[in-house]
Amino acid sequence: MSRAGFQKSVRMFHKFSQETLKRRGGDPEGRESVEALAAIDSVLKAEKLLEPGLLEPLAAFTNLLQSSQLPPDFGNYSFADALLAIEDAHAELRQNDEQRWEFEPELDDESAAAWLATAEAPPAPSQGEHATKLESFVLEAAKGVEPGSALVVGALSAPELPLAELAQRFERLTLSDIDLASLEALVKRVVPEPLRAKLKLERYDVSGSYGAFTRELRAIVADAASAPDAVRDLLAWLQGYDVGAGSAGLSAVDERPALAISAMLLGGLGRGYAPAITSAFKARGWDAAAARPLGPALSLLGCLVQQHHVQALLRRAQAAVLVSAVSQVELRRLPNGQDAADGEPHDLLLVERLSERLPQTAPIKAQQSWEHRHQRPDSAPGHSLVTLIEAVLV
Repeated sequence: MSRAGFQKSVRMFHKFSQETLKRRGGDPEGRESVEALAAIDSVLKAEKLLEPGLLEPLAAFTNLLQSSQLPPDFGNYSFADALLAIEDAHAELRQNDEQRWEFEPELDDESAAAWLATAEAPPAPSQGEHATKLESFVLEAAKGVEPGSALVVGALSAPELPLAELAQRFERLTLSDIDLASLEALVKRVVPEPLRAKLKLERYDVSGSYGAFTRELRAIVADAASAPDAVRDLLAWLQGYDVGAGSAGLSAVDERPALAISAMLLGGLGRGYAPAITSAFKARGWDAAAARPLGPALSLLGCLVQQHHVQALLRRAQAAVLVSAVSQVELRRLPNGQDAADGEPHDLLLVERLSERLPQTAPIKAQQSWEHRHQRPDSAPGHSLVTLIEAVLV
């Protein structure tokens, strides 16, 4: 990934947008786009840190780069390429600063318990096309690698995974998640006892941040005199996130697995930060709404953690399967019995395609997509969700 190459694309499009704006008379949306491009250029020049409000303009720009609507001179950079280029600029900007964060995947009992207290319950196994497609894609990928070791990260996120078949196929199979008790229950339910000797279960936080987040959250909230003070200090701490993608790991097991599998986990990385803050604020007797200004900073942190997980899959496994929900739309049942979309699809990863979260240098060996229709517990009567699932083998 060339930071200079991506920066050149930003500058070229910034100039093009400025000229277009002059010709059209300067509409507000056009001005905002030009300002966002100028700000992104400043980030790439290592003059400032990426602000949360620039995430969506950045994703929109890289989507345009990959749409083939621009001349080839602009390059085919993905959202992942952009984030890596910005991380390189951040490292230059912070080169004389003391490291503030570390990638810490191991959780002590207290941090794990605190995190699980605010986490969503593990999803129940789904049936139908989603389960069939997921199983088929994973097993086909497994056939193409050496049957040495395999790793499933965040195994509770996709209880539909064919764990018994994977244990049969590989000599060693490591399963990780934060909730070891639920992981053990899953194994007892789906893996025959004769195969369990091949399994290793580990408590591992693939985000590398939950333990530090829980500890620092408790300390900041405890020391703050008021909710606004806590928000101010938490914001300063979140903006100091300085872990590099190269530091991210997949497992405590010291080997490079033949196949690593991350299924239905990516979109959830970072989702638990806000509930943890809400719980901490309520414990102090503060209104949870006081923490809303932290929302954009939490979104940026979650986005970076997601990208680090993708990079870990690419760097630390011989082959990797990445399966994720990409977009979602709510359907409502009409009086005539037909279903209609209730609004536009919502991108769950800031991109339209999962491949945009991969750098352009990552070779995609196979990919597939399917729709998963399901009911959300809080859905109104007659409403359902359709989620676009995409899977890639790299």
